[in-house]
Amino acid sequence: MSNLYKGVATFLGKLRKSPKPEFNVLILGLNNAGKSTLAARLGMETDDAVKQVTPTVDLTERHLKFKKLRVCLRDLSGQWRMRQSWHTFYQDANILIFVIDSSDASRLSEARCELCEVLLDERLSHVPLLLLANKQDAFGALPSSMIIELLGLKRIEGRPWKIYECSSLAGVGIDSTVDWIYERLKHMKPASLFSKFFTPYFLFGPTCLLDRRRHGMDD
Repeated sequence: MSNLYKGVATFLGKLRKSPKPEFNVLILGLNNAGKSTLAARLGMETDDAVKQVTPTVDLTERHLKFKKLRVCLRDLSGQWRMRQSWHTFYQDANILIFVIDSSDASRLSEARCELCEVLLDERLSHVPLLLLANKQDAFGALPSSMIIELLGLKRIEGRPWKIYECSSLAGVGIDSTVDWIYERLKHMKPASLFSKFFTPYFLFGPTCLLDRRRHGMDD
């Protein structure tokens, strides 16, 4: 009995000492939208460090604290090759950030197509969405009201979403972004280790229509 008691006490002690659970914030968008600069800003990098940020090739992770919450920022490359594997990071996402280059109207239709495909995935069906109309300091940048219309954002249903105008390079709109993320996360619980592994996707493979198309599983 004493050995059992000691074992239980040791287990409970390890649980008390274990770090607080971590939330996952996924940053997506086309290449050159400014995702890596945004991630650096959210990571409280200096102005000099932000100016030297290079585009993400595959994936960059930053482990941060937003007030008292532990957050893992996952900045995924927006290159076409990497977009084909975005879906592998959807399962444990708590917040989705989609970055738009407001100064490049010619790629808005491409951004809309990618955003639609992301939002159709059932693994993100209830994940809060933050759209960032980035590069507002650039000449010819479109206002968020126009981006809402061009991307058809008013049709989004079933999830909380918000759009902010920002400039990652200049640091404008970063505080609002952090506040929005914190307000969403403080009412959530991060996915447990059990839920991450024992899910339909883990057990049975891709279950979304979009994934079946990717893997040639459609009739």
